[in-house]
Amino acid sequence: MSAPRGSDEAVLIALVERADSGAVRVLAPAVGWWLDPPRRGSLAGGGSSIGRLERLNRRFRLVLPDGVAGVVGGDPPRDRRVAVQFGQPLLELAPVGDVAGSAADPSTASRREDVPEGAWAVVAPTDGVFYRRPSPDAPAFVELGTRIHGGQPVGLVEAMKTFNQIVYGGPGFPDEAEVVEIRCEDAAEVRSGQVLLVVR
Repeated sequence: MSAPRGSDEAVLIALVERADSGAVRVLAPAVGWWLDPPRRGSLAGGGSSIGRLERLNRRFRLVLPDGVAGVVGGDPPRDRRVAVQFGQPLLELAPVGDVAGSAADPSTASRREDVPEGAWAVVAPTDGVFYRRPSPDAPAFVELGTRIHGGQPVGLVEAMKTFNQIVYGGPGFPDEAEVVEIRCEDAAEVRSGQVLLVVR
């Protein structure tokens, strides 16, 4: 797994529990102090940072395991550290399509931008800087003509020094699609709801 840009911290992978509803509960993988959580409503997927965990005088970047994706729910603490125990719930991820206006809501996205008939738009989940690559020297997540499937990462949006992985999929989207347009350059500033990719 590639580390997001600018990160040289050791990595801890969060624990997860899946509910029948499709929600995912994210749990602390160790005892420590949790800080810098993602913002409510942001999209997260496998490899996304969900904050940092301080333990034994070391700071670890806390990331989601592969195969996990959703919209951050609850009320993650801001501007403070929180003591956590092993297995303690940190946050919940709702299925991507459960939040109106998320990147996986094609009807909302198509109303905001000119999207060709029969195509779907993947939109920015928040204001920030869009990255097409997991690191400066890595290949892009997707290129024109790439076939993508549900849960596959297609980019990163950095907001407040937190990297949110953008994953393809959700209600109304086909299980697989082809990237037919890339509407945003690497390292470009984006606004919430801005179309990043068009797929068919």
